[in-house]
Amino acid sequence: MLTSLNEIEMTVWKAARGAGLSWGLAEEMAQAARWLADRGFAWAEPLVACLAEVESRQGRLPVPVLSDGVWSPPLGASSVSAALAGPLLSDFAAEIAPDAPLRLRQVGQPILLLPFAARTAAADPGRDLVLTLGDARYSCLRSELCGPAQFEPIALADVSLSIGSTDDIIRITLGATHAAVPEAAEAALERWVHRTYVPATAESRLAGAGAGLTDND
Repeated sequence: MLTSLNEIEMTVWKAARGAGLSWGLAEEMAQAARWLADRGFAWAEPLVACLAEVESRQGRLPVPVLSDGVWSPPLGASSVSAALAGPLLSDFAAEIAPDAPLRLRQVGQPILLLPFAARTAAADPGRDLVLTLGDARYSCLRSELCGPAQFEPIALADVSLSIGSTDDIIRITLGATHAAVPEAAEAALERWVHRTYVPATAESRLAGAGAGLTDND
């Protein structure tokens, strides 16, 4: 199904809330989905997989731990959720030095981190950043993004954000107004969205919600 970027952002925001993310993290994921859709990346399946994990953990995601300069899953967890890794990347990007990249181990659905890296680079025009997602490398050059235009989604990868640039000269531009959302992904998102709806009560109907206590339609 084709849907507008505004619809994508609003749907993902509601779905993320329905899956169990906090208001702030839900907003972050919604903006990330819109950013990826605007540049032609396949965002829906990775986003649904990320939210499925959030749901399975009832919103209580394992918090990554820092050890020897690397953020890793805590004991007993197999991965770091992109819902936490993306904001973490943004929060600690200022500490990156030429000889000290920001590293994260075993990040789930790593493509979801690309918008966070790009936004960080755009906010600091004095530094060009490279985001490495497994074997793929993206240069975040202030307002430009360079790297492979097609990214084969991977479920798990080590991630690093470093100062520098890549030799790839392919520039990825924005400009999409609509993006295709696979039916299965759309159905999953809608299921989470419906969780955010408040059931009607007699009090809410008397207050003006819906058609009141009688509905003649």
